[in-house]
Amino acid sequence: MRLLRRLWPRTLFGQLLLIMISGTLVIQLMSSSIWFDVRFAQVLEAPVRLIAARSAPLIAQADCHGTARQVPKHYQLRCAEAPPEGEHDQRRGWRRIELLLHQALAYELGGDVRPRLLKVRLTDELGQPIVWRSLFGLRTAQAHIEFAVPLADGHWLVIDGQELQGWSGESAWVLISDYLLRVYALRIAAVLVVCLVAVRLCLRPLRRLADAARGLGGNLEQAPLPLDGPEEVRHAAQAFNAMQQRLIRMVNDKAYFLAAVSHDLRTPLTRMRLRLERLEDSEHKERLRQNIAQMDGMIGQVLDYLRAGEQQNLQTVDLDRLVARQCADLANAEEPLSIHGQVGQAQVDALLLQRCLQNLLVNALRYAREVAVVLESTPTDGYIHIDDRGPGIDPGLLATVTEPFVRGEDSRNQASGGYGLGLSIAQRIVASHGGELQLRNRQGGGLRVSVRLPRGNIA
Repeated sequence: MRLLRRLWPRTLFGQLLLIMISGTLVIQLMSSSIWFDVRFAQVLEAPVRLIAARSAPLIAQADCHGTARQVPKHYQLRCAEAPPEGEHDQRRGWRRIELLLHQALAYELGGDVRPRLLKVRLTDELGQPIVWRSLFGLRTAQAHIEFAVPLADGHWLVIDGQELQGWSGESAWVLISDYLLRVYALRIAAVLVVCLVAVRLCLRPLRRLADAARGLGGNLEQAPLPLDGPEEVRHAAQAFNAMQQRLIRMVNDKAYFLAAVSHDLRTPLTRMRLRLERLEDSEHKERLRQNIAQMDGMIGQVLDYLRAGEQQNLQTVDLDRLVARQCADLANAEEPLSIHGQVGQAQVDALLLQRCLQNLLVNALRYAREVAVVLESTPTDGYIHIDDRGPGIDPGLLATVTEPFVRGEDSRNQASGGYGLGLSIAQRIVASHGGELQLRNRQGGGLRVSVRLPRGNIA
């Protein structure tokens, strides 16, 4: 079972092709018995006609009470008073031979003759049956046919004759290869062409559905799928479009709710801040002021996160200059923020991308040292790498650290006052541009954060 599972194709085209070819081969093997019956009759057609032609004078001059007549070589004659018993073969090949013998004798004798076929054999020189080998031309066989015809005096004349088979090939391999080529290879090629056409026609909508499903995570507002193709595919596309609309409504409702709550929370915070100012200075007053500032900062980051996924003003931006400006604003004597390489221009929202780079650079400067920016351009993507030498991130958190309110290990967050939204905001901004935020620990310590923008956004 494991071997069959490994051999089973994973693509729909491979599965469809395997099923159709296997079914074709099974059907062809089952129908080979019909071909054998037809070929068996064809092999014996010439011997039957020749035996009928040589037997006609013997039947016309037969006299069971007279002297023996000279018969051709490999022929034997005898008379019987009762109808002789022969084999009863119900195969269509047997019936074809009997009908052919009747027609050939009637033609040769000029009258209706009712022969009774008693025996049909294809044998070698020793009399051993070699039906299959003879049909494939391994050797020339002898057709051994025995039949009986009624005479006018009530006797039966039994004729036993042998003639060479009427059909043979050049060689076994030529016949077999020709048969396999014309019957099996051509059919398999036809099935392959049919599968290619069927798969291309039927799978094109499914491929669009798969591409749309993959792109839904990065762009929820993408165009709906066209409703074409087979009925099942149209139903799937219709269900996908409905699901997309439900997701859009759910995300919008969630964003609206969070934005409304965050905005409304600032009103009581403002009142608390005003009332706090009327209190006398004390340790409790300072703690309340810090708590209010912390809540206000958290609300501000939540609003920033919700706005981060919205592209508002796409324009052609020189990424090299934008990165250089950000590094110049954040660099100091202790951390000069060196820049290496070039990436070129891109169609981006400059303010959002600037906010993304600011979050990443501030995190690097806050938790690490030796921060450097590497710009890289490939045929398919453009990269902005931010390297540092610091504690890095626990490998178990690399896959989830960009989710909202997930913070890295304590070594990167001591006394930071963060809320776990900095990387989430950066990741959301990059995803809104069709890119990806990648994080991995560096050898020798530290972290590399990479902003990947697809080549379509790079000029």
